[in-house]
Amino acid sequence: MLDRSTVERLRGADTAGHPVLSVYLGLGPDLDQMRSITTRLKALVHPLREGQSDGGAGEAAGPLRQDLEAVVAMADRVGADPGRGAALFVCSPAGLAEHVSLPAPVRDRAVVDTSPYLGPLEAMLAHFRRYCAVVVDRRTASIYRFHMGALESWEVMGEEEVRKDNYGGFAGSLERRVRAHARAVARRLFRGVAARVGELYRAGEYDLLAVGGLPANVSGLVAELPADLKACLAGTFTVDPRPATPTEIEGHCRALAEEHERETDLHLVEELMEAAGARSRGVLGLDRVLDAANQQAIDRLLLDAGETVAGVVCPACGWLARRGEACPSCGGPTHRVADLYDAAAEAARVGGGSVRYVLAETPLRHFEAGAVTRFPVAVIGG
Repeated sequence: MLDRSTVERLRGADTAGHPVLSVYLGLGPDLDQMRSITTRLKALVHPLREGQSDGGAGEAAGPLRQDLEAVVAMADRVGADPGRGAALFVCSPAGLAEHVSLPAPVRDRAVVDTSPYLGPLEAMLAHFRRYCAVVVDRRTASIYRFHMGALESWEVMGEEEVRKDNYGGFAGSLERRVRAHARAVARRLFRGVAARVGELYRAGEYDLLAVGGLPANVSGLVAELPADLKACLAGTFTVDPRPATPTEIEGHCRALAEEHERETDLHLVEELMEAAGARSRGVLGLDRVLDAANQQAIDRLLLDAGETVAGVVCPACGWLARRGEACPSCGGPTHRVADLYDAAAEAARVGGGSVRYVLAETPLRHFEAGAVTRFPVAVIGG
């Protein structure tokens, strides 16, 4: 299953310059689609095989041909994949043959480069952030992990049982005392839960918080959250904890996370459009993003790219361009990169910027890439 350690291990794979075949395949409940996995894999690698027959791979032709066949032979493994997508990475000279199950669909694609093509994996890691989901009533709170669309029980916190609060007693006095005690017990629980999820957050155990339960109890817990937890509160949902099943709670968490990510995408793209307009602190389109990356100006890169775009990079200074055998910055020889969007993302991270893969339908779809910059960027091209 996809996680950060998997991506970093693939990124650090020592291929000694041998070509790596990276294949992405979308999966789903459609049986015809599942039966056609072998056909789809053959269609993806066919253009690469045709390139082999033209002598385009030189000394690497033999191993790459084996890798193309090896990917097609992995069809049964992909067919048994429980995820909604699959990523395959094969480089026989380096002993690499990896199958990663993905929690979301991906566009079918096959890329050959000297390193694994990890852009779609980075997109998913950025999109599927780690949630702490708390479902609370007046006496207990269930704390869950929610990540990659899956819910996992974390821990349960509880307070003392309280006598039924509509028991009247003498002139209703006992009922009033019981209700006051129940409120005190509930507030003590809310404070304890707020303290516990605060500890988990500050220990780096999750990124965002979700709170569910009946409205009064949700409000009670939210009121006890310290400022840093209120800032990471992604939202709340209404559910009766007593009859609710884990599947029902997982559904609420999934809907909340999807809506939060959509709103975040819309907000960030709106900020980008404003920066690219009046303030001249934003750029739109791949060529302008490359200008920003080459000037180390990217503060936040937003990507909504469809197809990969091949280009070149200078290993010496990191200059990115669509084409060119010599770097226009330092004069050194350039190397081919399979995807300039992926290369721009890596350049942004190295330069201290952040990267966001936009999945929602936004105006960025017309440009496929954009960046908020630290300073106005000169037009260079290349």
